[in-house]
Amino acid sequence: MTQPVPSRRHMLLGAGIFSLTALAGCKAPPAPAPETKAKSVLATWPVGVQLYTVNAELAKDIAGTLNAVKNAGYDVVETAGTQGKTAAEYKALIESAGLKVRSAHSNMPKLIDNLDKEIAEALALGAEWLVCSSPKTPAPLPAGSDWITGMIKAMTLDAWKMNAEHLAAIAPAINKAGLKLAWHNHPMEFTDLGNGQTGYDILMAAAPADQLRAELDLGWVAVAGADPVAMMKKYADRLDLLHVKDMIKDATIPAGFRSTEIGKGMIDWKPVFAAAQELGVKNYFIEQEPPYLKPVIESLKESRAYIATL
Repeated sequence: MTQPVPSRRHMLLGAGIFSLTALAGCKAPPAPAPETKAKSVLATWPVGVQLYTVNAELAKDIAGTLNAVKNAGYDVVETAGTQGKTAAEYKALIESAGLKVRSAHSNMPKLIDNLDKEIAEALALGAEWLVCSSPKTPAPLPAGSDWITGMIKAMTLDAWKMNAEHLAAIAPAINKAGLKLAWHNHPMEFTDLGNGQTGYDILMAAAPADQLRAELDLGWVAVAGADPVAMMKKYADRLDLLHVKDMIKDATIPAGFRSTEIGKGMIDWKPVFAAAQELGVKNYFIEQEPPYLKPVIESLKESRAYIATL
């Protein structure tokens, strides 16, 4: 006997009853978690600048230059000297412009010869980090030589070991004073000294991570031929600060590169800042070094505008 063909309505009704029966006693599947969008760079950190970028302008007009930096969209600074002022005077000028000191640069010769003075100055500036920006060479560089190329030649294995010994000696006092000691690199730290060992490896082994932190200058990391993100991850347990510096090839410069506005050079910044968020980087400082092809405040505005897109 031929069975009557069920109507579409009956089929849908039956399917619905089957579905309800099958689901009886079962919990509804959880709703998918909402996608979390990574915070923008501007929402993650205050915008920082290394004041060496405007060093020549500061020498002419401290207050006016600091106000121009603030008006260009910057919030915090890292100092490179105090422009002939006491640390307290310089801090007052910085804060009058609406800026705040987060970090202060020194160098190994100063830290060896005048450690107490360098500590006191960093504290008076209100800095949280005291950063060694460059090593001590075994002998003065030849007069008139390019600093980067001269340092690459001067910093031998023994020279790096000497600097590591000094770091080990000064780190406890700096930390005891309530500051964090960090090392800022140039390209010579990543020269292969043999068997894959570098000056940076030697320095970072000089003191435990809680006494010696890293401020990676990513522009110089790239010039050295290393990958910025890989280097950040390699030293993740020490990484507090970044120098956000973009580089471009320039045959007229002895080192073969010059710095340029952020986003116009050789570094892909999106993965850099994604890694910085993941690794818990505390602060970054935009830095551009001379020679400049336009007024430096205009360059700082362009770099700030690019950061706002990330």
